[in-house]
Amino acid sequence: MNCAALRVCLALVVLSLAPPALASEVFTDVVKAQLNLPEKPLCTLCHQTLVGGPMMVTKPFGLTLQKKYGLRLLDVAGLQRILMQMQATGEDDGDGDGIGDIAELLQGTDPNVPEGGVAADEPRYGCYCSAVPAPSAPAAAGAAWLAGLALSSWRRRAVRRLRAERKT
Repeated sequence: MNCAALRVCLALVVLSLAPPALASEVFTDVVKAQLNLPEKPLCTLCHQTLVGGPMMVTKPFGLTLQKKYGLRLLDVAGLQRILMQMQATGEDDGDGDGIGDIAELLQGTDPNVPEGGVAADEPRYGCYCSAVPAPSAPAAAGAAWLAGLALSSWRRRAVRRLRAERKT
């Protein structure tokens, strides 16, 4: 196997071990489209921070979606159905201020802040990605071992080739 082919194989092995990203930004797009909002809400509508992540839903609105309605990760159709149901009933009020969550979103206020308030202004970069957990130490060690094996094999062949050229 020549040097270029070995490098390509090594790169493919390393890339195949990388975890896939699961973008959750689609939820904010769905909320905007479903409710005809002028701009999409921040990830902090449901999450504690803009980083988000599947285990980081801490806000009342997000907890209502998960616990009361059973919303799951990347379930776009489920979110659309839930938002229609919430809009029809108008009974969900996560912050307890007497104004329904969907009504607050339509008014441009934060359904997590009592009295129809607006959350502290945060940078509007949109949602980040939540990734599948990093590979475990054995998987990373295995990848490093395979890379080392491939490189040492390539090095051994290169040294043998050089020695053969010197003898001739």
